[in-house]
Amino acid sequence: MVADSTRRRPAPRMVAAPILVVTLTVAVAELLRVSFPLLYRLAEELGFLTAAGVVPLLFALPLLAAPLGRLLGPRWLLGVAAALVGLARVAAQVQATPGLAVVLVGVLVGLVALPMAVRVTLARHGVGVAAAGLFIGLAVDTGIRLAFVTWDPAWQTSGGALLVGTVVGLAVLVAAVTTIVEPRAPWGGDSVRSGLLVGPVLALETLALASPGFVASSAGVGLATAGIVVLVGLSVAATGAVGRVQWRRVVVIVAAIVVVVVPALATGPAAIGGWLVAVAVVGAQWAVGLLVVATLQRASHGRPGTSDRATAAAGVPGAWRTGLGSGFGSLVLVLALLPYQISYELELGVPQAAWPVLASMVLVALGTVGARASGNDVQADSLRPSVLAPIAVVVVLPLFVVPIVLGATSSTPPASAADGAQPASPVRVATYNLHSAVGVDGRLDPERIAQVLVAGEAEVMALQEVSRGWPLGGGLDLGSWLARRLGADMAWGPAADRQFGNAVLSTRSILAERSGTMPRGQGPMRRGWVAATVPVGTESVEVFSVHLQHQDDTTETRRSQARLVLAAWDAQSATVLAGDFNSRPGSVDIEPWFDGTGLVSAQEVQAEPPRDTSPAEDPDHRIDWILGTPDLVFSDVEVPPTTASDHLPIFTDIAHR
Repeated sequence: MVADSTRRRPAPRMVAAPILVVTLTVAVAELLRVSFPLLYRLAEELGFLTAAGVVPLLFALPLLAAPLGRLLGPRWLLGVAAALVGLARVAAQVQATPGLAVVLVGVLVGLVALPMAVRVTLARHGVGVAAAGLFIGLAVDTGIRLAFVTWDPAWQTSGGALLVGTVVGLAVLVAAVTTIVEPRAPWGGDSVRSGLLVGPVLALETLALASPGFVASSAGVGLATAGIVVLVGLSVAATGAVGRVQWRRVVVIVAAIVVVVVPALATGPAAIGGWLVAVAVVGAQWAVGLLVVATLQRASHGRPGTSDRATAAAGVPGAWRTGLGSGFGSLVLVLALLPYQISYELELGVPQAAWPVLASMVLVALGTVGARASGNDVQADSLRPSVLAPIAVVVVLPLFVVPIVLGATSSTPPASAADGAQPASPVRVATYNLHSAVGVDGRLDPERIAQVLVAGEAEVMALQEVSRGWPLGGGLDLGSWLARRLGADMAWGPAADRQFGNAVLSTRSILAERSGTMPRGQGPMRRGWVAATVPVGTESVEVFSVHLQHQDDTTETRRSQARLVLAAWDAQSATVLAGDFNSRPGSVDIEPWFDGTGLVSAQEVQAEPPRDTSPAEDPDHRIDWILGTPDLVFSDVEVPPTTASDHLPIFTDIAHR
């Protein structure tokens, strides 16, 4: 009766808790992405092995929500945690570079506040509304990301970014206050299950399902199309949550299989590619949505929590179980994402795809094991039409305008010789290891990379360490962002996996492209190459972007990888092989490139002494190269100083003899 009377309250009071779920999801999802480049920098400073122990300890801090929940009760735990999230989001926006401490506070307390908000929404509005709030929040977050071409506003200083960050932070604060002051409103049972739910969901959504960069790089589609795929998937999840559908056991079993199989097949170095990925993402979102509904249904029929001293007099359930579940959910999140990323630096002996599958299995267990509703069905409660219609029309559907506009405003493809314009000779070529656009100051800033390339007047750019949806790269689709910013075509070559590799960008049309990967050998990360053919005068040049293994003790692997790239080149004329070879002049590593190949180094042909290229802030060794066949002429070689990445770029003019 309490729940029914709550539903009959005026709409503005009814939607406070669901709006809190939506706004918290938007804020926490972005802060989580922002935290990864900052944590990566911390790992570089501490060492990856040390970081592998420190970061899980940090993400175990939400376990403190259990004693705090017993002490404070749900009202104060939710109010304080949500307020900290809102303040952290605003603080991150106004900082020149988001600070790790501020961002981690927002993430860690957000992993407590969001499950509490879901619990309250479950009690006041039912399973469907609570589940839909999560997916609508992820859809809003996706729309914001697409509006900024996947470079999160928290990293930016523009007026639009400042507005978004401030509005999101303030919206969390207002929704939190409105939720906790609502009179005579239920607070729901205290359940570990509902508290644990958010962690695995955010892990799967952050890594793949709600990442436009992931879909674009895996499916081989444009960013706008990838954005539509993500929004369709989230709409399917949200619509399924609020619909009046009887989910029979067999359907839940199918969802459980799908949510495990998709991450197993679509993540890691052996991931599938093509349009099948887009279909799989939508299917997985359906499965995640159904399992979230099943989990909340079971949580709502589980044992209610005992009241703590702070709230017993008012008859309000405690919050220690929800807090405990939040802490476990935080650990699931970090155990799904941290080993997945750190295994590209440290050999863990476990396939990368096993880690997101861990999150899937936890989600399956939450939705299928333990207390359940009576009968054989798991039914999602439904929003009333008066509330559902505004949410569907005003929030979800307009979000599809963002990727449509993104696609319609994409830069015009470069003109080709077939269009009647003969490409000039020489062509300005650059090689640049981008470090995922994270500079030496730890700031994720693709605009700085673009400015370096524009200042160097590069027309064809051989780029390495290009992330496209990688968590450590902040979820940014760097390849698509730069291609749009520079008005360039892109040839993409996956390496470590389909989200991290090499690219050739060209402001001249790309006539042909090809790519390949190389065995890991002694290193933990798979490397690769990509090549693009571009017009130069009346002829053409093929430009390779190459990245070889980087550890000091992997000399034989680098030599083997060099020979594989040279075999792909096959001694063809009019070819440039550029990239981060991780090989110094005079070393045994560099020998294969010059052993009877006839290749010439751009830096060696200029009058000035060659310049070192790494590390960017104080270069003391040269591991980046531009090599060319003897029928090409190098001139005007430059290695400008910049800290936009951890390497320096090399620029040179190239022409046919």
